[in-house]
Amino acid sequence: MRHGFLAKSPSKPTIAISLKTLELLYRLRQRKASYSIEAFTKVLCDYYQMPYRRHLREAVGDTFELYLRIIRRVEQVVHTTLGWDGADWRPKNACRACCYVLENEPPLRFSRLYAMDGNNSLKRMATTADRTAADTRVLDDSTYFLSRQFVDSYAKEVQGRDVKGPAVRNRGGEDISDDEGNAEGPSRIVEGDPTDGLRQYGDSAAPDAQCVDNWKSAAKEETKRMWSIFDESGIFASACRHGLILWIMDMVKSGELAKYPLATVAKVLENIGQDTLGGYDIGCAFLSTVQRSSLGPTFQEKNGHFCVCAFHGYSHCHTCQMQFHPNNLAGAGLEDLETMERIFSASNQLASVTRYASPYRRRLFMEAYFRQWDEDKTLNIGTFILNNYRQALEILQHDGEVLREAMESLGITFADMDRWEHEELSFFARLGDEDDYDIHAVVYVELLQELRDLEPKRSQANTRFLHYTPSVGGSGTSASYCKDLAATRRVESERRHANEQYERVSLEVCALEVEMGLTVRWTPLTPQYMATLKYIKERKYHRTLGKLQKLVTQRLFELHKLNVAQTGYKMRTHIAKSLQTRCKTIQRAVKAYNAAAAMLNPPRPALDWSRVASFSFLEEFTLLQDTRNDIRDKEWSKPAIREAMKLRHRLARAQEELDRLNVEVRRLHTAIRDETLLFDSVLTRLERHNNALFGATSEFITRRKRINNYLLIRIQQVYTLDGFTGGQPEDLDGLIVMAGNAFEDDNDSDGDVLEDEEQENMDGLVQFLSELAL
Repeated sequence: MRHGFLAKSPSKPTIAISLKTLELLYRLRQRKASYSIEAFTKVLCDYYQMPYRRHLREAVGDTFELYLRIIRRVEQVVHTTLGWDGADWRPKNACRACCYVLENEPPLRFSRLYAMDGNNSLKRMATTADRTAADTRVLDDSTYFLSRQFVDSYAKEVQGRDVKGPAVRNRGGEDISDDEGNAEGPSRIVEGDPTDGLRQYGDSAAPDAQCVDNWKSAAKEETKRMWSIFDESGIFASACRHGLILWIMDMVKSGELAKYPLATVAKVLENIGQDTLGGYDIGCAFLSTVQRSSLGPTFQEKNGHFCVCAFHGYSHCHTCQMQFHPNNLAGAGLEDLETMERIFSASNQLASVTRYASPYRRRLFMEAYFRQWDEDKTLNIGTFILNNYRQALEILQHDGEVLREAMESLGITFADMDRWEHEELSFFARLGDEDDYDIHAVVYVELLQELRDLEPKRSQANTRFLHYTPSVGGSGTSASYCKDLAATRRVESERRHANEQYERVSLEVCALEVEMGLTVRWTPLTPQYMATLKYIKERKYHRTLGKLQKLVTQRLFELHKLNVAQTGYKMRTHIAKSLQTRCKTIQRAVKAYNAAAAMLNPPRPALDWSRVASFSFLEEFTLLQDTRNDIRDKEWSKPAIREAMKLRHRLARAQEELDRLNVEVRRLHTAIRDETLLFDSVLTRLERHNNALFGATSEFITRRKRINNYLLIRIQQVYTLDGFTGGQPEDLDGLIVMAGNAFEDDNDSDGDVLEDEEQENMDGLVQFLSELAL
């Protein structure tokens, strides 16, 4: 070390690597996580004109791990010197825009917004039963990772599910069965997933139930049989709305179980506190799970809430979207809460270097990556605030004028829109319900139709039996007799089966007539019969429409999973093309829908692919479902009024975003001021005592101050925006003047440019979703 080299062995080293080389590898890995040790070693060999040898790769890898541990330890000591080493200090203080709460701040509906989700890219291969792992170390002092013991303490919060089929075990005797089981064999219990709280305590007919079915269908193939070859089957992570990581936990030989988001909620309640809003793919159903867990009383006391994320929310039923989509949730602002998708889109690069690593190295590499991610997002907070402020101002200026003109032309008021929103929510809450009489009438008419169909069959069977005569004048041989006997028995059996089937259906009809209090049997000319027959056709229409909706929803999730594999999100036209070319089942469902729609009176218009592809997505499906009441006469179903209601929500979210940004920019500015005072004090103290930590601490503070100076430039740009309403703190002017000379401002407000193709696609998709009409 004294001579600028580092060896993996403390005594008698045979290979030493320069610190500058290790620093270069460290910086390369921080910016390109998929860059492998082997590739870097081959580059070094080529540079020094040496033949590549495998032992050189192992030496570089082991030395690089030691270098990472040194950097990690130095940073821990520096943080301790600055007083940044308390329990859960990082998630409670790292994001200054979220955490640096000031006195007399304007109240916000939600004090903090965060997102959480699971990802199965960062898997690690399990050690086979006939091999022993050499590296048994555990990285258990990370501020990012929650321990398995803590996570497992929430494993029993949700009752497990019964699945059919025996457990499948690997050679090590471990249960590697999937959670779906099979149709045969004894049942067994598997751990509950985040939606099982609704199944256990809730109503299967609740609006959330449809979202649960879609979520389970999308997740089933993704996790099936995964844990047969992997130890850690992925990670479950959470982050604040600015992208800084809160907590990470390993998903161990499992899919996305309930214990992972519950452990995250426990940490949120412990460290963040009141009035939090969490974004989760299945947040609608998971809210019920949390409320019925041991965390429920504290969660309700601290006024916590969950919603669905913007992109995933469009795959939920319309009733769910009205209550849980960020666009419709007061206090959510313009936040889409798809933060984890952006994080996972980038962190998937780690998969190639962690798949076969030891548990210790896997966590070490992941921690180094997410530490760099947090530093990048800290630098981007100022740009985040600036761009969001500009977006909110543009919405308020442009859409506000459009809404005023629309309300004048339509002759409506805000009170009208409030009433219509309530009517719409009530309408969709009741949509699809069948009362007992409807169900009984449907079964009764279906049985009458079956009885009518059986009558000619029974009559023909009896007539055939009565008129059947064995062959006369036959040869009298044994073969002829057996043939006549078989024919006679066949005729007798047909008669007996027809009579038994007719009597069975007749008994069921009589039982229903008693249940429904009928004294006269319905006929095809009875008004009730005719009304019920119409209802049956509409019911078939509902079912074919529901099947079509479910298939499109599942395909949308499958296309979403393509991004996890780093192929990127695609735009609306690509989704439509994929639906058309890859899903023959949906095409058959469209045909079934068209057949059912043609049976209605009046017939419903047929669907074709051009219309299905233009759905956005589930709203149109839901609006088609009412046939007992013509919703075309309802004011809130008219396109112009629905667009006005959408604009009103958009404007309300934009104003909420401005209110939040005014708070965040002041928090960030004040935190930088206080941090500057802290740095000066610490450096003075270390220099006065000639402390050995002065050099490392000074280097850390220099880098941090440069980040702060960049943030101050962005803060100044926010203050000078035409339309800024937050008010600039007078006592902080000096800091901005100081920062103005630290960087040459190129007026590039897109400081966090997403250069990867997949992240560009994500931006395009978010823009597309922001234009969708709920």
